[in-house]
Amino acid sequence: MKKTKGKIEWIRVSAVVHATEDREKVGEAIATLFPFEFEIAVSRATGHYGNPIEYLEVELKNRREIELFWKNLMKLLGEQRDFLLNSLEDRIDRENTLHIRIDKQKAYLGEVELKDGDDTIAIKVKAVTYPARREKIVEFLRDLICSTS
Repeated sequence: MKKTKGKIEWIRVSAVVHATEDREKVGEAIATLFPFEFEIAVSRATGHYGNPIEYLEVELKNRREIELFWKNLMKLLGEQRDFLLNSLEDRIDRENTLHIRIDKQKAYLGEVELKDGDDTIAIKVKAVTYPARREKIVEFLRDLICSTS
């Protein structure tokens, strides 16, 4: 079977730090996903009810870092990759970005578990294929998930 040509253009890993949370702990939860040193950008905002919140984000654009992060993530997900594959089409938006959410509390404890909903670490993966049709993106990401060991 011919592999679909494509690449991951960037990966963004982010999490919200609510007023009741410790930024260091949320940073440690994010660190669970990384096999290398990285820098977290911190921005501040005000929540819906006027509560202070912080937004932590790591953006990867370096091809080597993207590759290392992806391989590590697939290894950490283990058998959950099947669930990721089965829900793949629902996780890709109109801009061909794959959305993966990881349980923030469990990540802090060193466990990586897929979770939909709130209180998660959001991973956005921007995929590019030629041509940039949705079915090619899905095919490329499916190949990428299946072939990463």
